[in-house]
Amino acid sequence: MPTRDATTLSPALPARAHEQLAHAPRDTVVLLTSQLGIGGAERHTISLANLLGSEFRVALAYLKPRDDMIGLVRRESLLELCCLDARKRIDLQAARRLLALCQSHGARMIVCANAFALMHAQLARWLSPVPIVVVEIFHTTKPRTLKERLELAFYRPWFWAAHHLVFVCEAQRQYWRRRALWAPQTHMIYNGVDLSHFDPSRGADQSILTRAELGFEVGDRVVGICAVLRPEKAHVDLLAAVAQQAQDGQRWKVLMIGDGPLREPIEREIVRLGLSGSVRITGFQSDVRRWLAACDAVALVSTAIETFSIAALEAMAMGKPMIMSDLGGAREQVEHGVNGMLFPPGDVPALAKCLSECWAPGRTRQMGAAARSRVEREFSMETMIDRYVALFRRIFSAMRRGTGVELPRTGGPLS
Repeated sequence: MPTRDATTLSPALPARAHEQLAHAPRDTVVLLTSQLGIGGAERHTISLANLLGSEFRVALAYLKPRDDMIGLVRRESLLELCCLDARKRIDLQAARRLLALCQSHGARMIVCANAFALMHAQLARWLSPVPIVVVEIFHTTKPRTLKERLELAFYRPWFWAAHHLVFVCEAQRQYWRRRALWAPQTHMIYNGVDLSHFDPSRGADQSILTRAELGFEVGDRVVGICAVLRPEKAHVDLLAAVAQQAQDGQRWKVLMIGDGPLREPIEREIVRLGLSGSVRITGFQSDVRRWLAACDAVALVSTAIETFSIAALEAMAMGKPMIMSDLGGAREQVEHGVNGMLFPPGDVPALAKCLSECWAPGRTRQMGAAARSRVEREFSMETMIDRYVALFRRIFSAMRRGTGVELPRTGGPLS
């Protein structure tokens, strides 16, 4: 089945349209994610929940009772925030609770983050007596394991039955297009970051104090990594590259911002490599700005999963050059040698060479300034929200005209 792409969405609604809409009843959107635990898709959903309220009435629901990041949600901007308490892979009770949430607020659109949420949105849609439009925002690119590939084969029909599918970078869209993952309409909207929140000038003075707190000197060269301590984030690759550079006389300090299940093995590797005095682990941080400010460069060295990293955008907005493994949309964020460095995933010698290229302070500052400029031009939160507003307005307008409202109920996974 052919799809219709909408690569370029209007970056903002015209001023006249905003004036006309100011006095019109606002449409209602339900945002749905699997959980509110630590993750890029979850942070993206929270950003939408916090910022769409000026244009729509918004409710936020999550399926599984994990809510590490619930403190980031601005509850005053929402109609409702609720956990649907899903207990099974396919939980009809959770889908019914989702439908009840939609009915209680008159919502005709569910916007999902990733496959598990999409499946339950589709179940709620098929249970609904009135049409509901399902929009899927997909944050995944390459499955890591056979199990993940099999899971995707299970979820694929739910994507086909969605009304709209939003990719978060062009590389991701091309990857899945070749693998027949589509919906009747597909779009690409880059992730964005709040430029005023991640302002490098605000953290400049505090960086010296933060370094002192960590036991780092003002003149130390510090590379940060802001990622959950999980296998695919490959923290040990960064440690190995730093140890290699130390042998060549470039003694980097490492700041690991985050926590996770691999903390103990990583701590053992730090000791094994003789880096005990050079590495600090902050633990989970809800606000990463002061830690990023203390770094000269920031690395994201993942070997899988990455699509269009929000953590990388935050570091770039803070004026830090990114050293990134060439995964997903990394090339759409980083221009090698201009605002950061790229290397093949898992290639420790290439990663070490990137660190060497970032050793000179003047070079790092130059690339960091270019990184901030790139985010200002292309990846601001304002631009992202404007594009989602434009897309959702178009969908609601089509519903009112009676065009593109509902796909046939037959032919879906439940038929």
